[in-house]
Amino acid sequence: MSEEVQGCFRMMGLAEDATYDEVEAAYEQLAAKYAGETKRLIKLQVAKDKILEERLRQRMSGSLKVSDVFGEDRFVEQKKPLIVLPPFLDRVMELPSKAELTKNSIVFGCIGLLPILAISWASTSVSLGFAASLYLLYNRGAPDTGNDMDAAMRPPKVRPLLLSAGITLLMGAVGATLSQVFYSSLLSFLPQQLVISLFTSFFFGVSATFFKAQED
Repeated sequence: MSEEVQGCFRMMGLAEDATYDEVEAAYEQLAAKYAGETKRLIKLQVAKDKILEERLRQRMSGSLKVSDVFGEDRFVEQKKPLIVLPPFLDRVMELPSKAELTKNSIVFGCIGLLPILAISWASTSVSLGFAASLYLLYNRGAPDTGNDMDAAMRPPKVRPLLLSAGITLLMGAVGATLSQVFYSSLLSFLPQQLVISLFTSFFFGVSATFFKAQED
């Protein structure tokens, strides 16, 4: 299943094994909730269509039963998402896919550990973490063409760019502040620069993984 389809499931608050009936019910509930918001309703309709197209593809490949496609298993208990964001956070947060979470964990983990190679790289680690977080956050939710050059050449939008910068700076400040607290109380046996790098990289990673700046 592509990340785009996984994002459709998250947008509609559905587990990836949701039945046809659950997809329809979620769409009707969200359509009623956002009645009058034409842009959002279009995105919901597109998300529903992509989910049903994915179900059909799975059916054609033999990985899905007919009953799953046409909703005959409506009484079978379905798994629910472990975490569901409250509605008031919908505009600024979005749960990541497993692939996105794994990728960002590796990227920011490596950035945070740079001072192990040389303590003088601590400032480089923070700068790289900020740049990576800003780039990933700004492009999170933007149309994915599969070409990184398209993202680099995409004309900047003022609101998403300012929101991305604000969230990234805020999370970096939180990480730096907490690094001082933990360094003085629990982690004084480690080099201070390494502690700062680890904490700021972690929160930069949180910013790029769980927040979003692109408009719906």
